[in-house]
Amino acid sequence: MTHDNDTKTVLGKTGNLAGDAVLDILLEQKQTANFITQKIYRFFVNENVDKEKVSWLSNRFYQSDYNISKLMEDIFTSDWFYDEKNIGVRIKSPIELIAGIRRMLPMKLQNEDAQLLVQRVLGQVLFYPPNVAGWPGGKSWIDSSTLMMRMRLPQMFNDTDEFNVKPKTDDDQMMGRMDDDKPTYKGNKGLGKIGKPTNAEISWEDYLKHFTSTPSEQILDALNSCLLQIKPSYSADVIKHYVDKKNRDSYLKTATIQIMSTPEYQMC
Repeated sequence: MTHDNDTKTVLGKTGNLAGDAVLDILLEQKQTANFITQKIYRFFVNENVDKEKVSWLSNRFYQSDYNISKLMEDIFTSDWFYDEKNIGVRIKSPIELIAGIRRMLPMKLQNEDAQLLVQRVLGQVLFYPPNVAGWPGGKSWIDSSTLMMRMRLPQMFNDTDEFNVKPKTDDDQMMGRMDDDKPTYKGNKGLGKIGKPTNAEISWEDYLKHFTSTPSEQILDALNSCLLQIKPSYSADVIKHYVDKKNRDSYLKTATIQIMSTPEYQMC
């Protein structure tokens, strides 16, 4: 292993600089704090950066000697964090989408490994980023195939839709794990149609009890408020057209699945 012991100049500082010294030089630059703050702002607040707010945050971040917890506190306790323009403006990552559905609807999957295949199709396998930078996020989560799959996902967990989509063949993203998408579910009839790999058993009783005191005429409003972070653009009649009205529980179940299948549910 060869080490460079010669004199080096980095951002105006000259000397026999080791790695730690170079990092210290970088951290002395306010632009470093600004760069980190912008990335955090885009992830937690809004992809459209408010330069004035980022400047205020990055100055405090720099003065705190890069105390990340204080930066997050500044963001989460600011009134503007809860502005309407910053609510529901991020596209949920596949993991956020899957975890959100499963937290809202307590369920047990007969084959938990099926989630890996779903993650492959949606473009995010947990703990396997495409590179050290991670997933680009944002609009990159959406294309002609993943959007439809994301909106079908609640139906699949409710076991009323079939999983017949093959993951993209992107070995760079899979980091040499391309064989992981080969169906291994018992009872499949051929590889063209993978069938229903989720086989979810939803504990509807735990979910429905939250609406026992909700008047019938207010159910859709209550569901929208519970499931969505933004005001829906669809009318109540659209949801009512597809729900099962035979009894209250059926209405709640089917209305929940329909709302989770809307574009608005893709946002956070």
